[in-house]
Amino acid sequence: MRCVILESRPLARAHLVRALQRDASVKVDLATASVFSVLPICDANAADVLFLDVDHPALETALVALRELGESAPVTVMIGDYPDRALEAYDRGASDFLLRPIEAARLAVTIQRLQQILVERQAQARAALLEEALADLRDRAGSVGTAACARDFWISGHGARVRIGQSEIVWLEAARGYVYFHLRTRKLLERMTMKQLEARLDPARFLRVHRSAIVNVDEIAAALRDRHGLYAVELTNGARVRVGRKYRDGLAELIQQTQARPRTEEAAA
Repeated sequence: MRCVILESRPLARAHLVRALQRDASVKVDLATASVFSVLPICDANAADVLFLDVDHPALETALVALRELGESAPVTVMIGDYPDRALEAYDRGASDFLLRPIEAARLAVTIQRLQQILVERQAQARAALLEEALADLRDRAGSVGTAACARDFWISGHGARVRIGQSEIVWLEAARGYVYFHLRTRKLLERMTMKQLEARLDPARFLRVHRSAIVNVDEIAAALRDRHGLYAVELTNGARVRVGRKYRDGLAELIQQTQARPRTEEAAA
């Protein structure tokens, strides 16, 4: 289990590192007070767990970046001085909360819990890959052909099947075996994999920017890069969609083709 620590206090940081290193299954890759050092590691999916100081001055910056990472974000454990901060930590998406000074027995319980969460994540990821592979086989067997790109989608909505044209879609978001269709004024949910979806979308109109996101290129208003080097696209409906590292070349090629230049986001966290 690979961990990073974002802790503002040097003594507390050193204590946590020593406590974690007593467990042979845990490796601490980085312990720092700098959010600028932690975020690139989280962005590269190089950490399984993030231990986060609930009183860190850059807490909001870290939480925003973690939300943008979505399902690929590390599991978060928050640490605080007072028990009443636990509820706040869970509300902010933490999987566990540790009270300073951290007791060895309590940390052992947390490590065990984290290992179980990671095992479940891996199982879900394998299931998603298998589902996509099976969907791909079904698509090939069905010989859908290029005409599939012209098809509209029929999506469940308010007790009826709603017909959605591809031009109506602003962006698409994967959600564990389902896909959210983000339209200009609403969003709909349909059971479908990203592999199935891509086979039916017009490749000239849609661009995959993340393993869990596809955007309509006609709806891209701006390409953004913040001071942490994290990329996103801003869409015409105001949504900002995270751009994964492996998909940045595709975005850059699109920008070059349309002779547009990405701008640096002014309000960096």
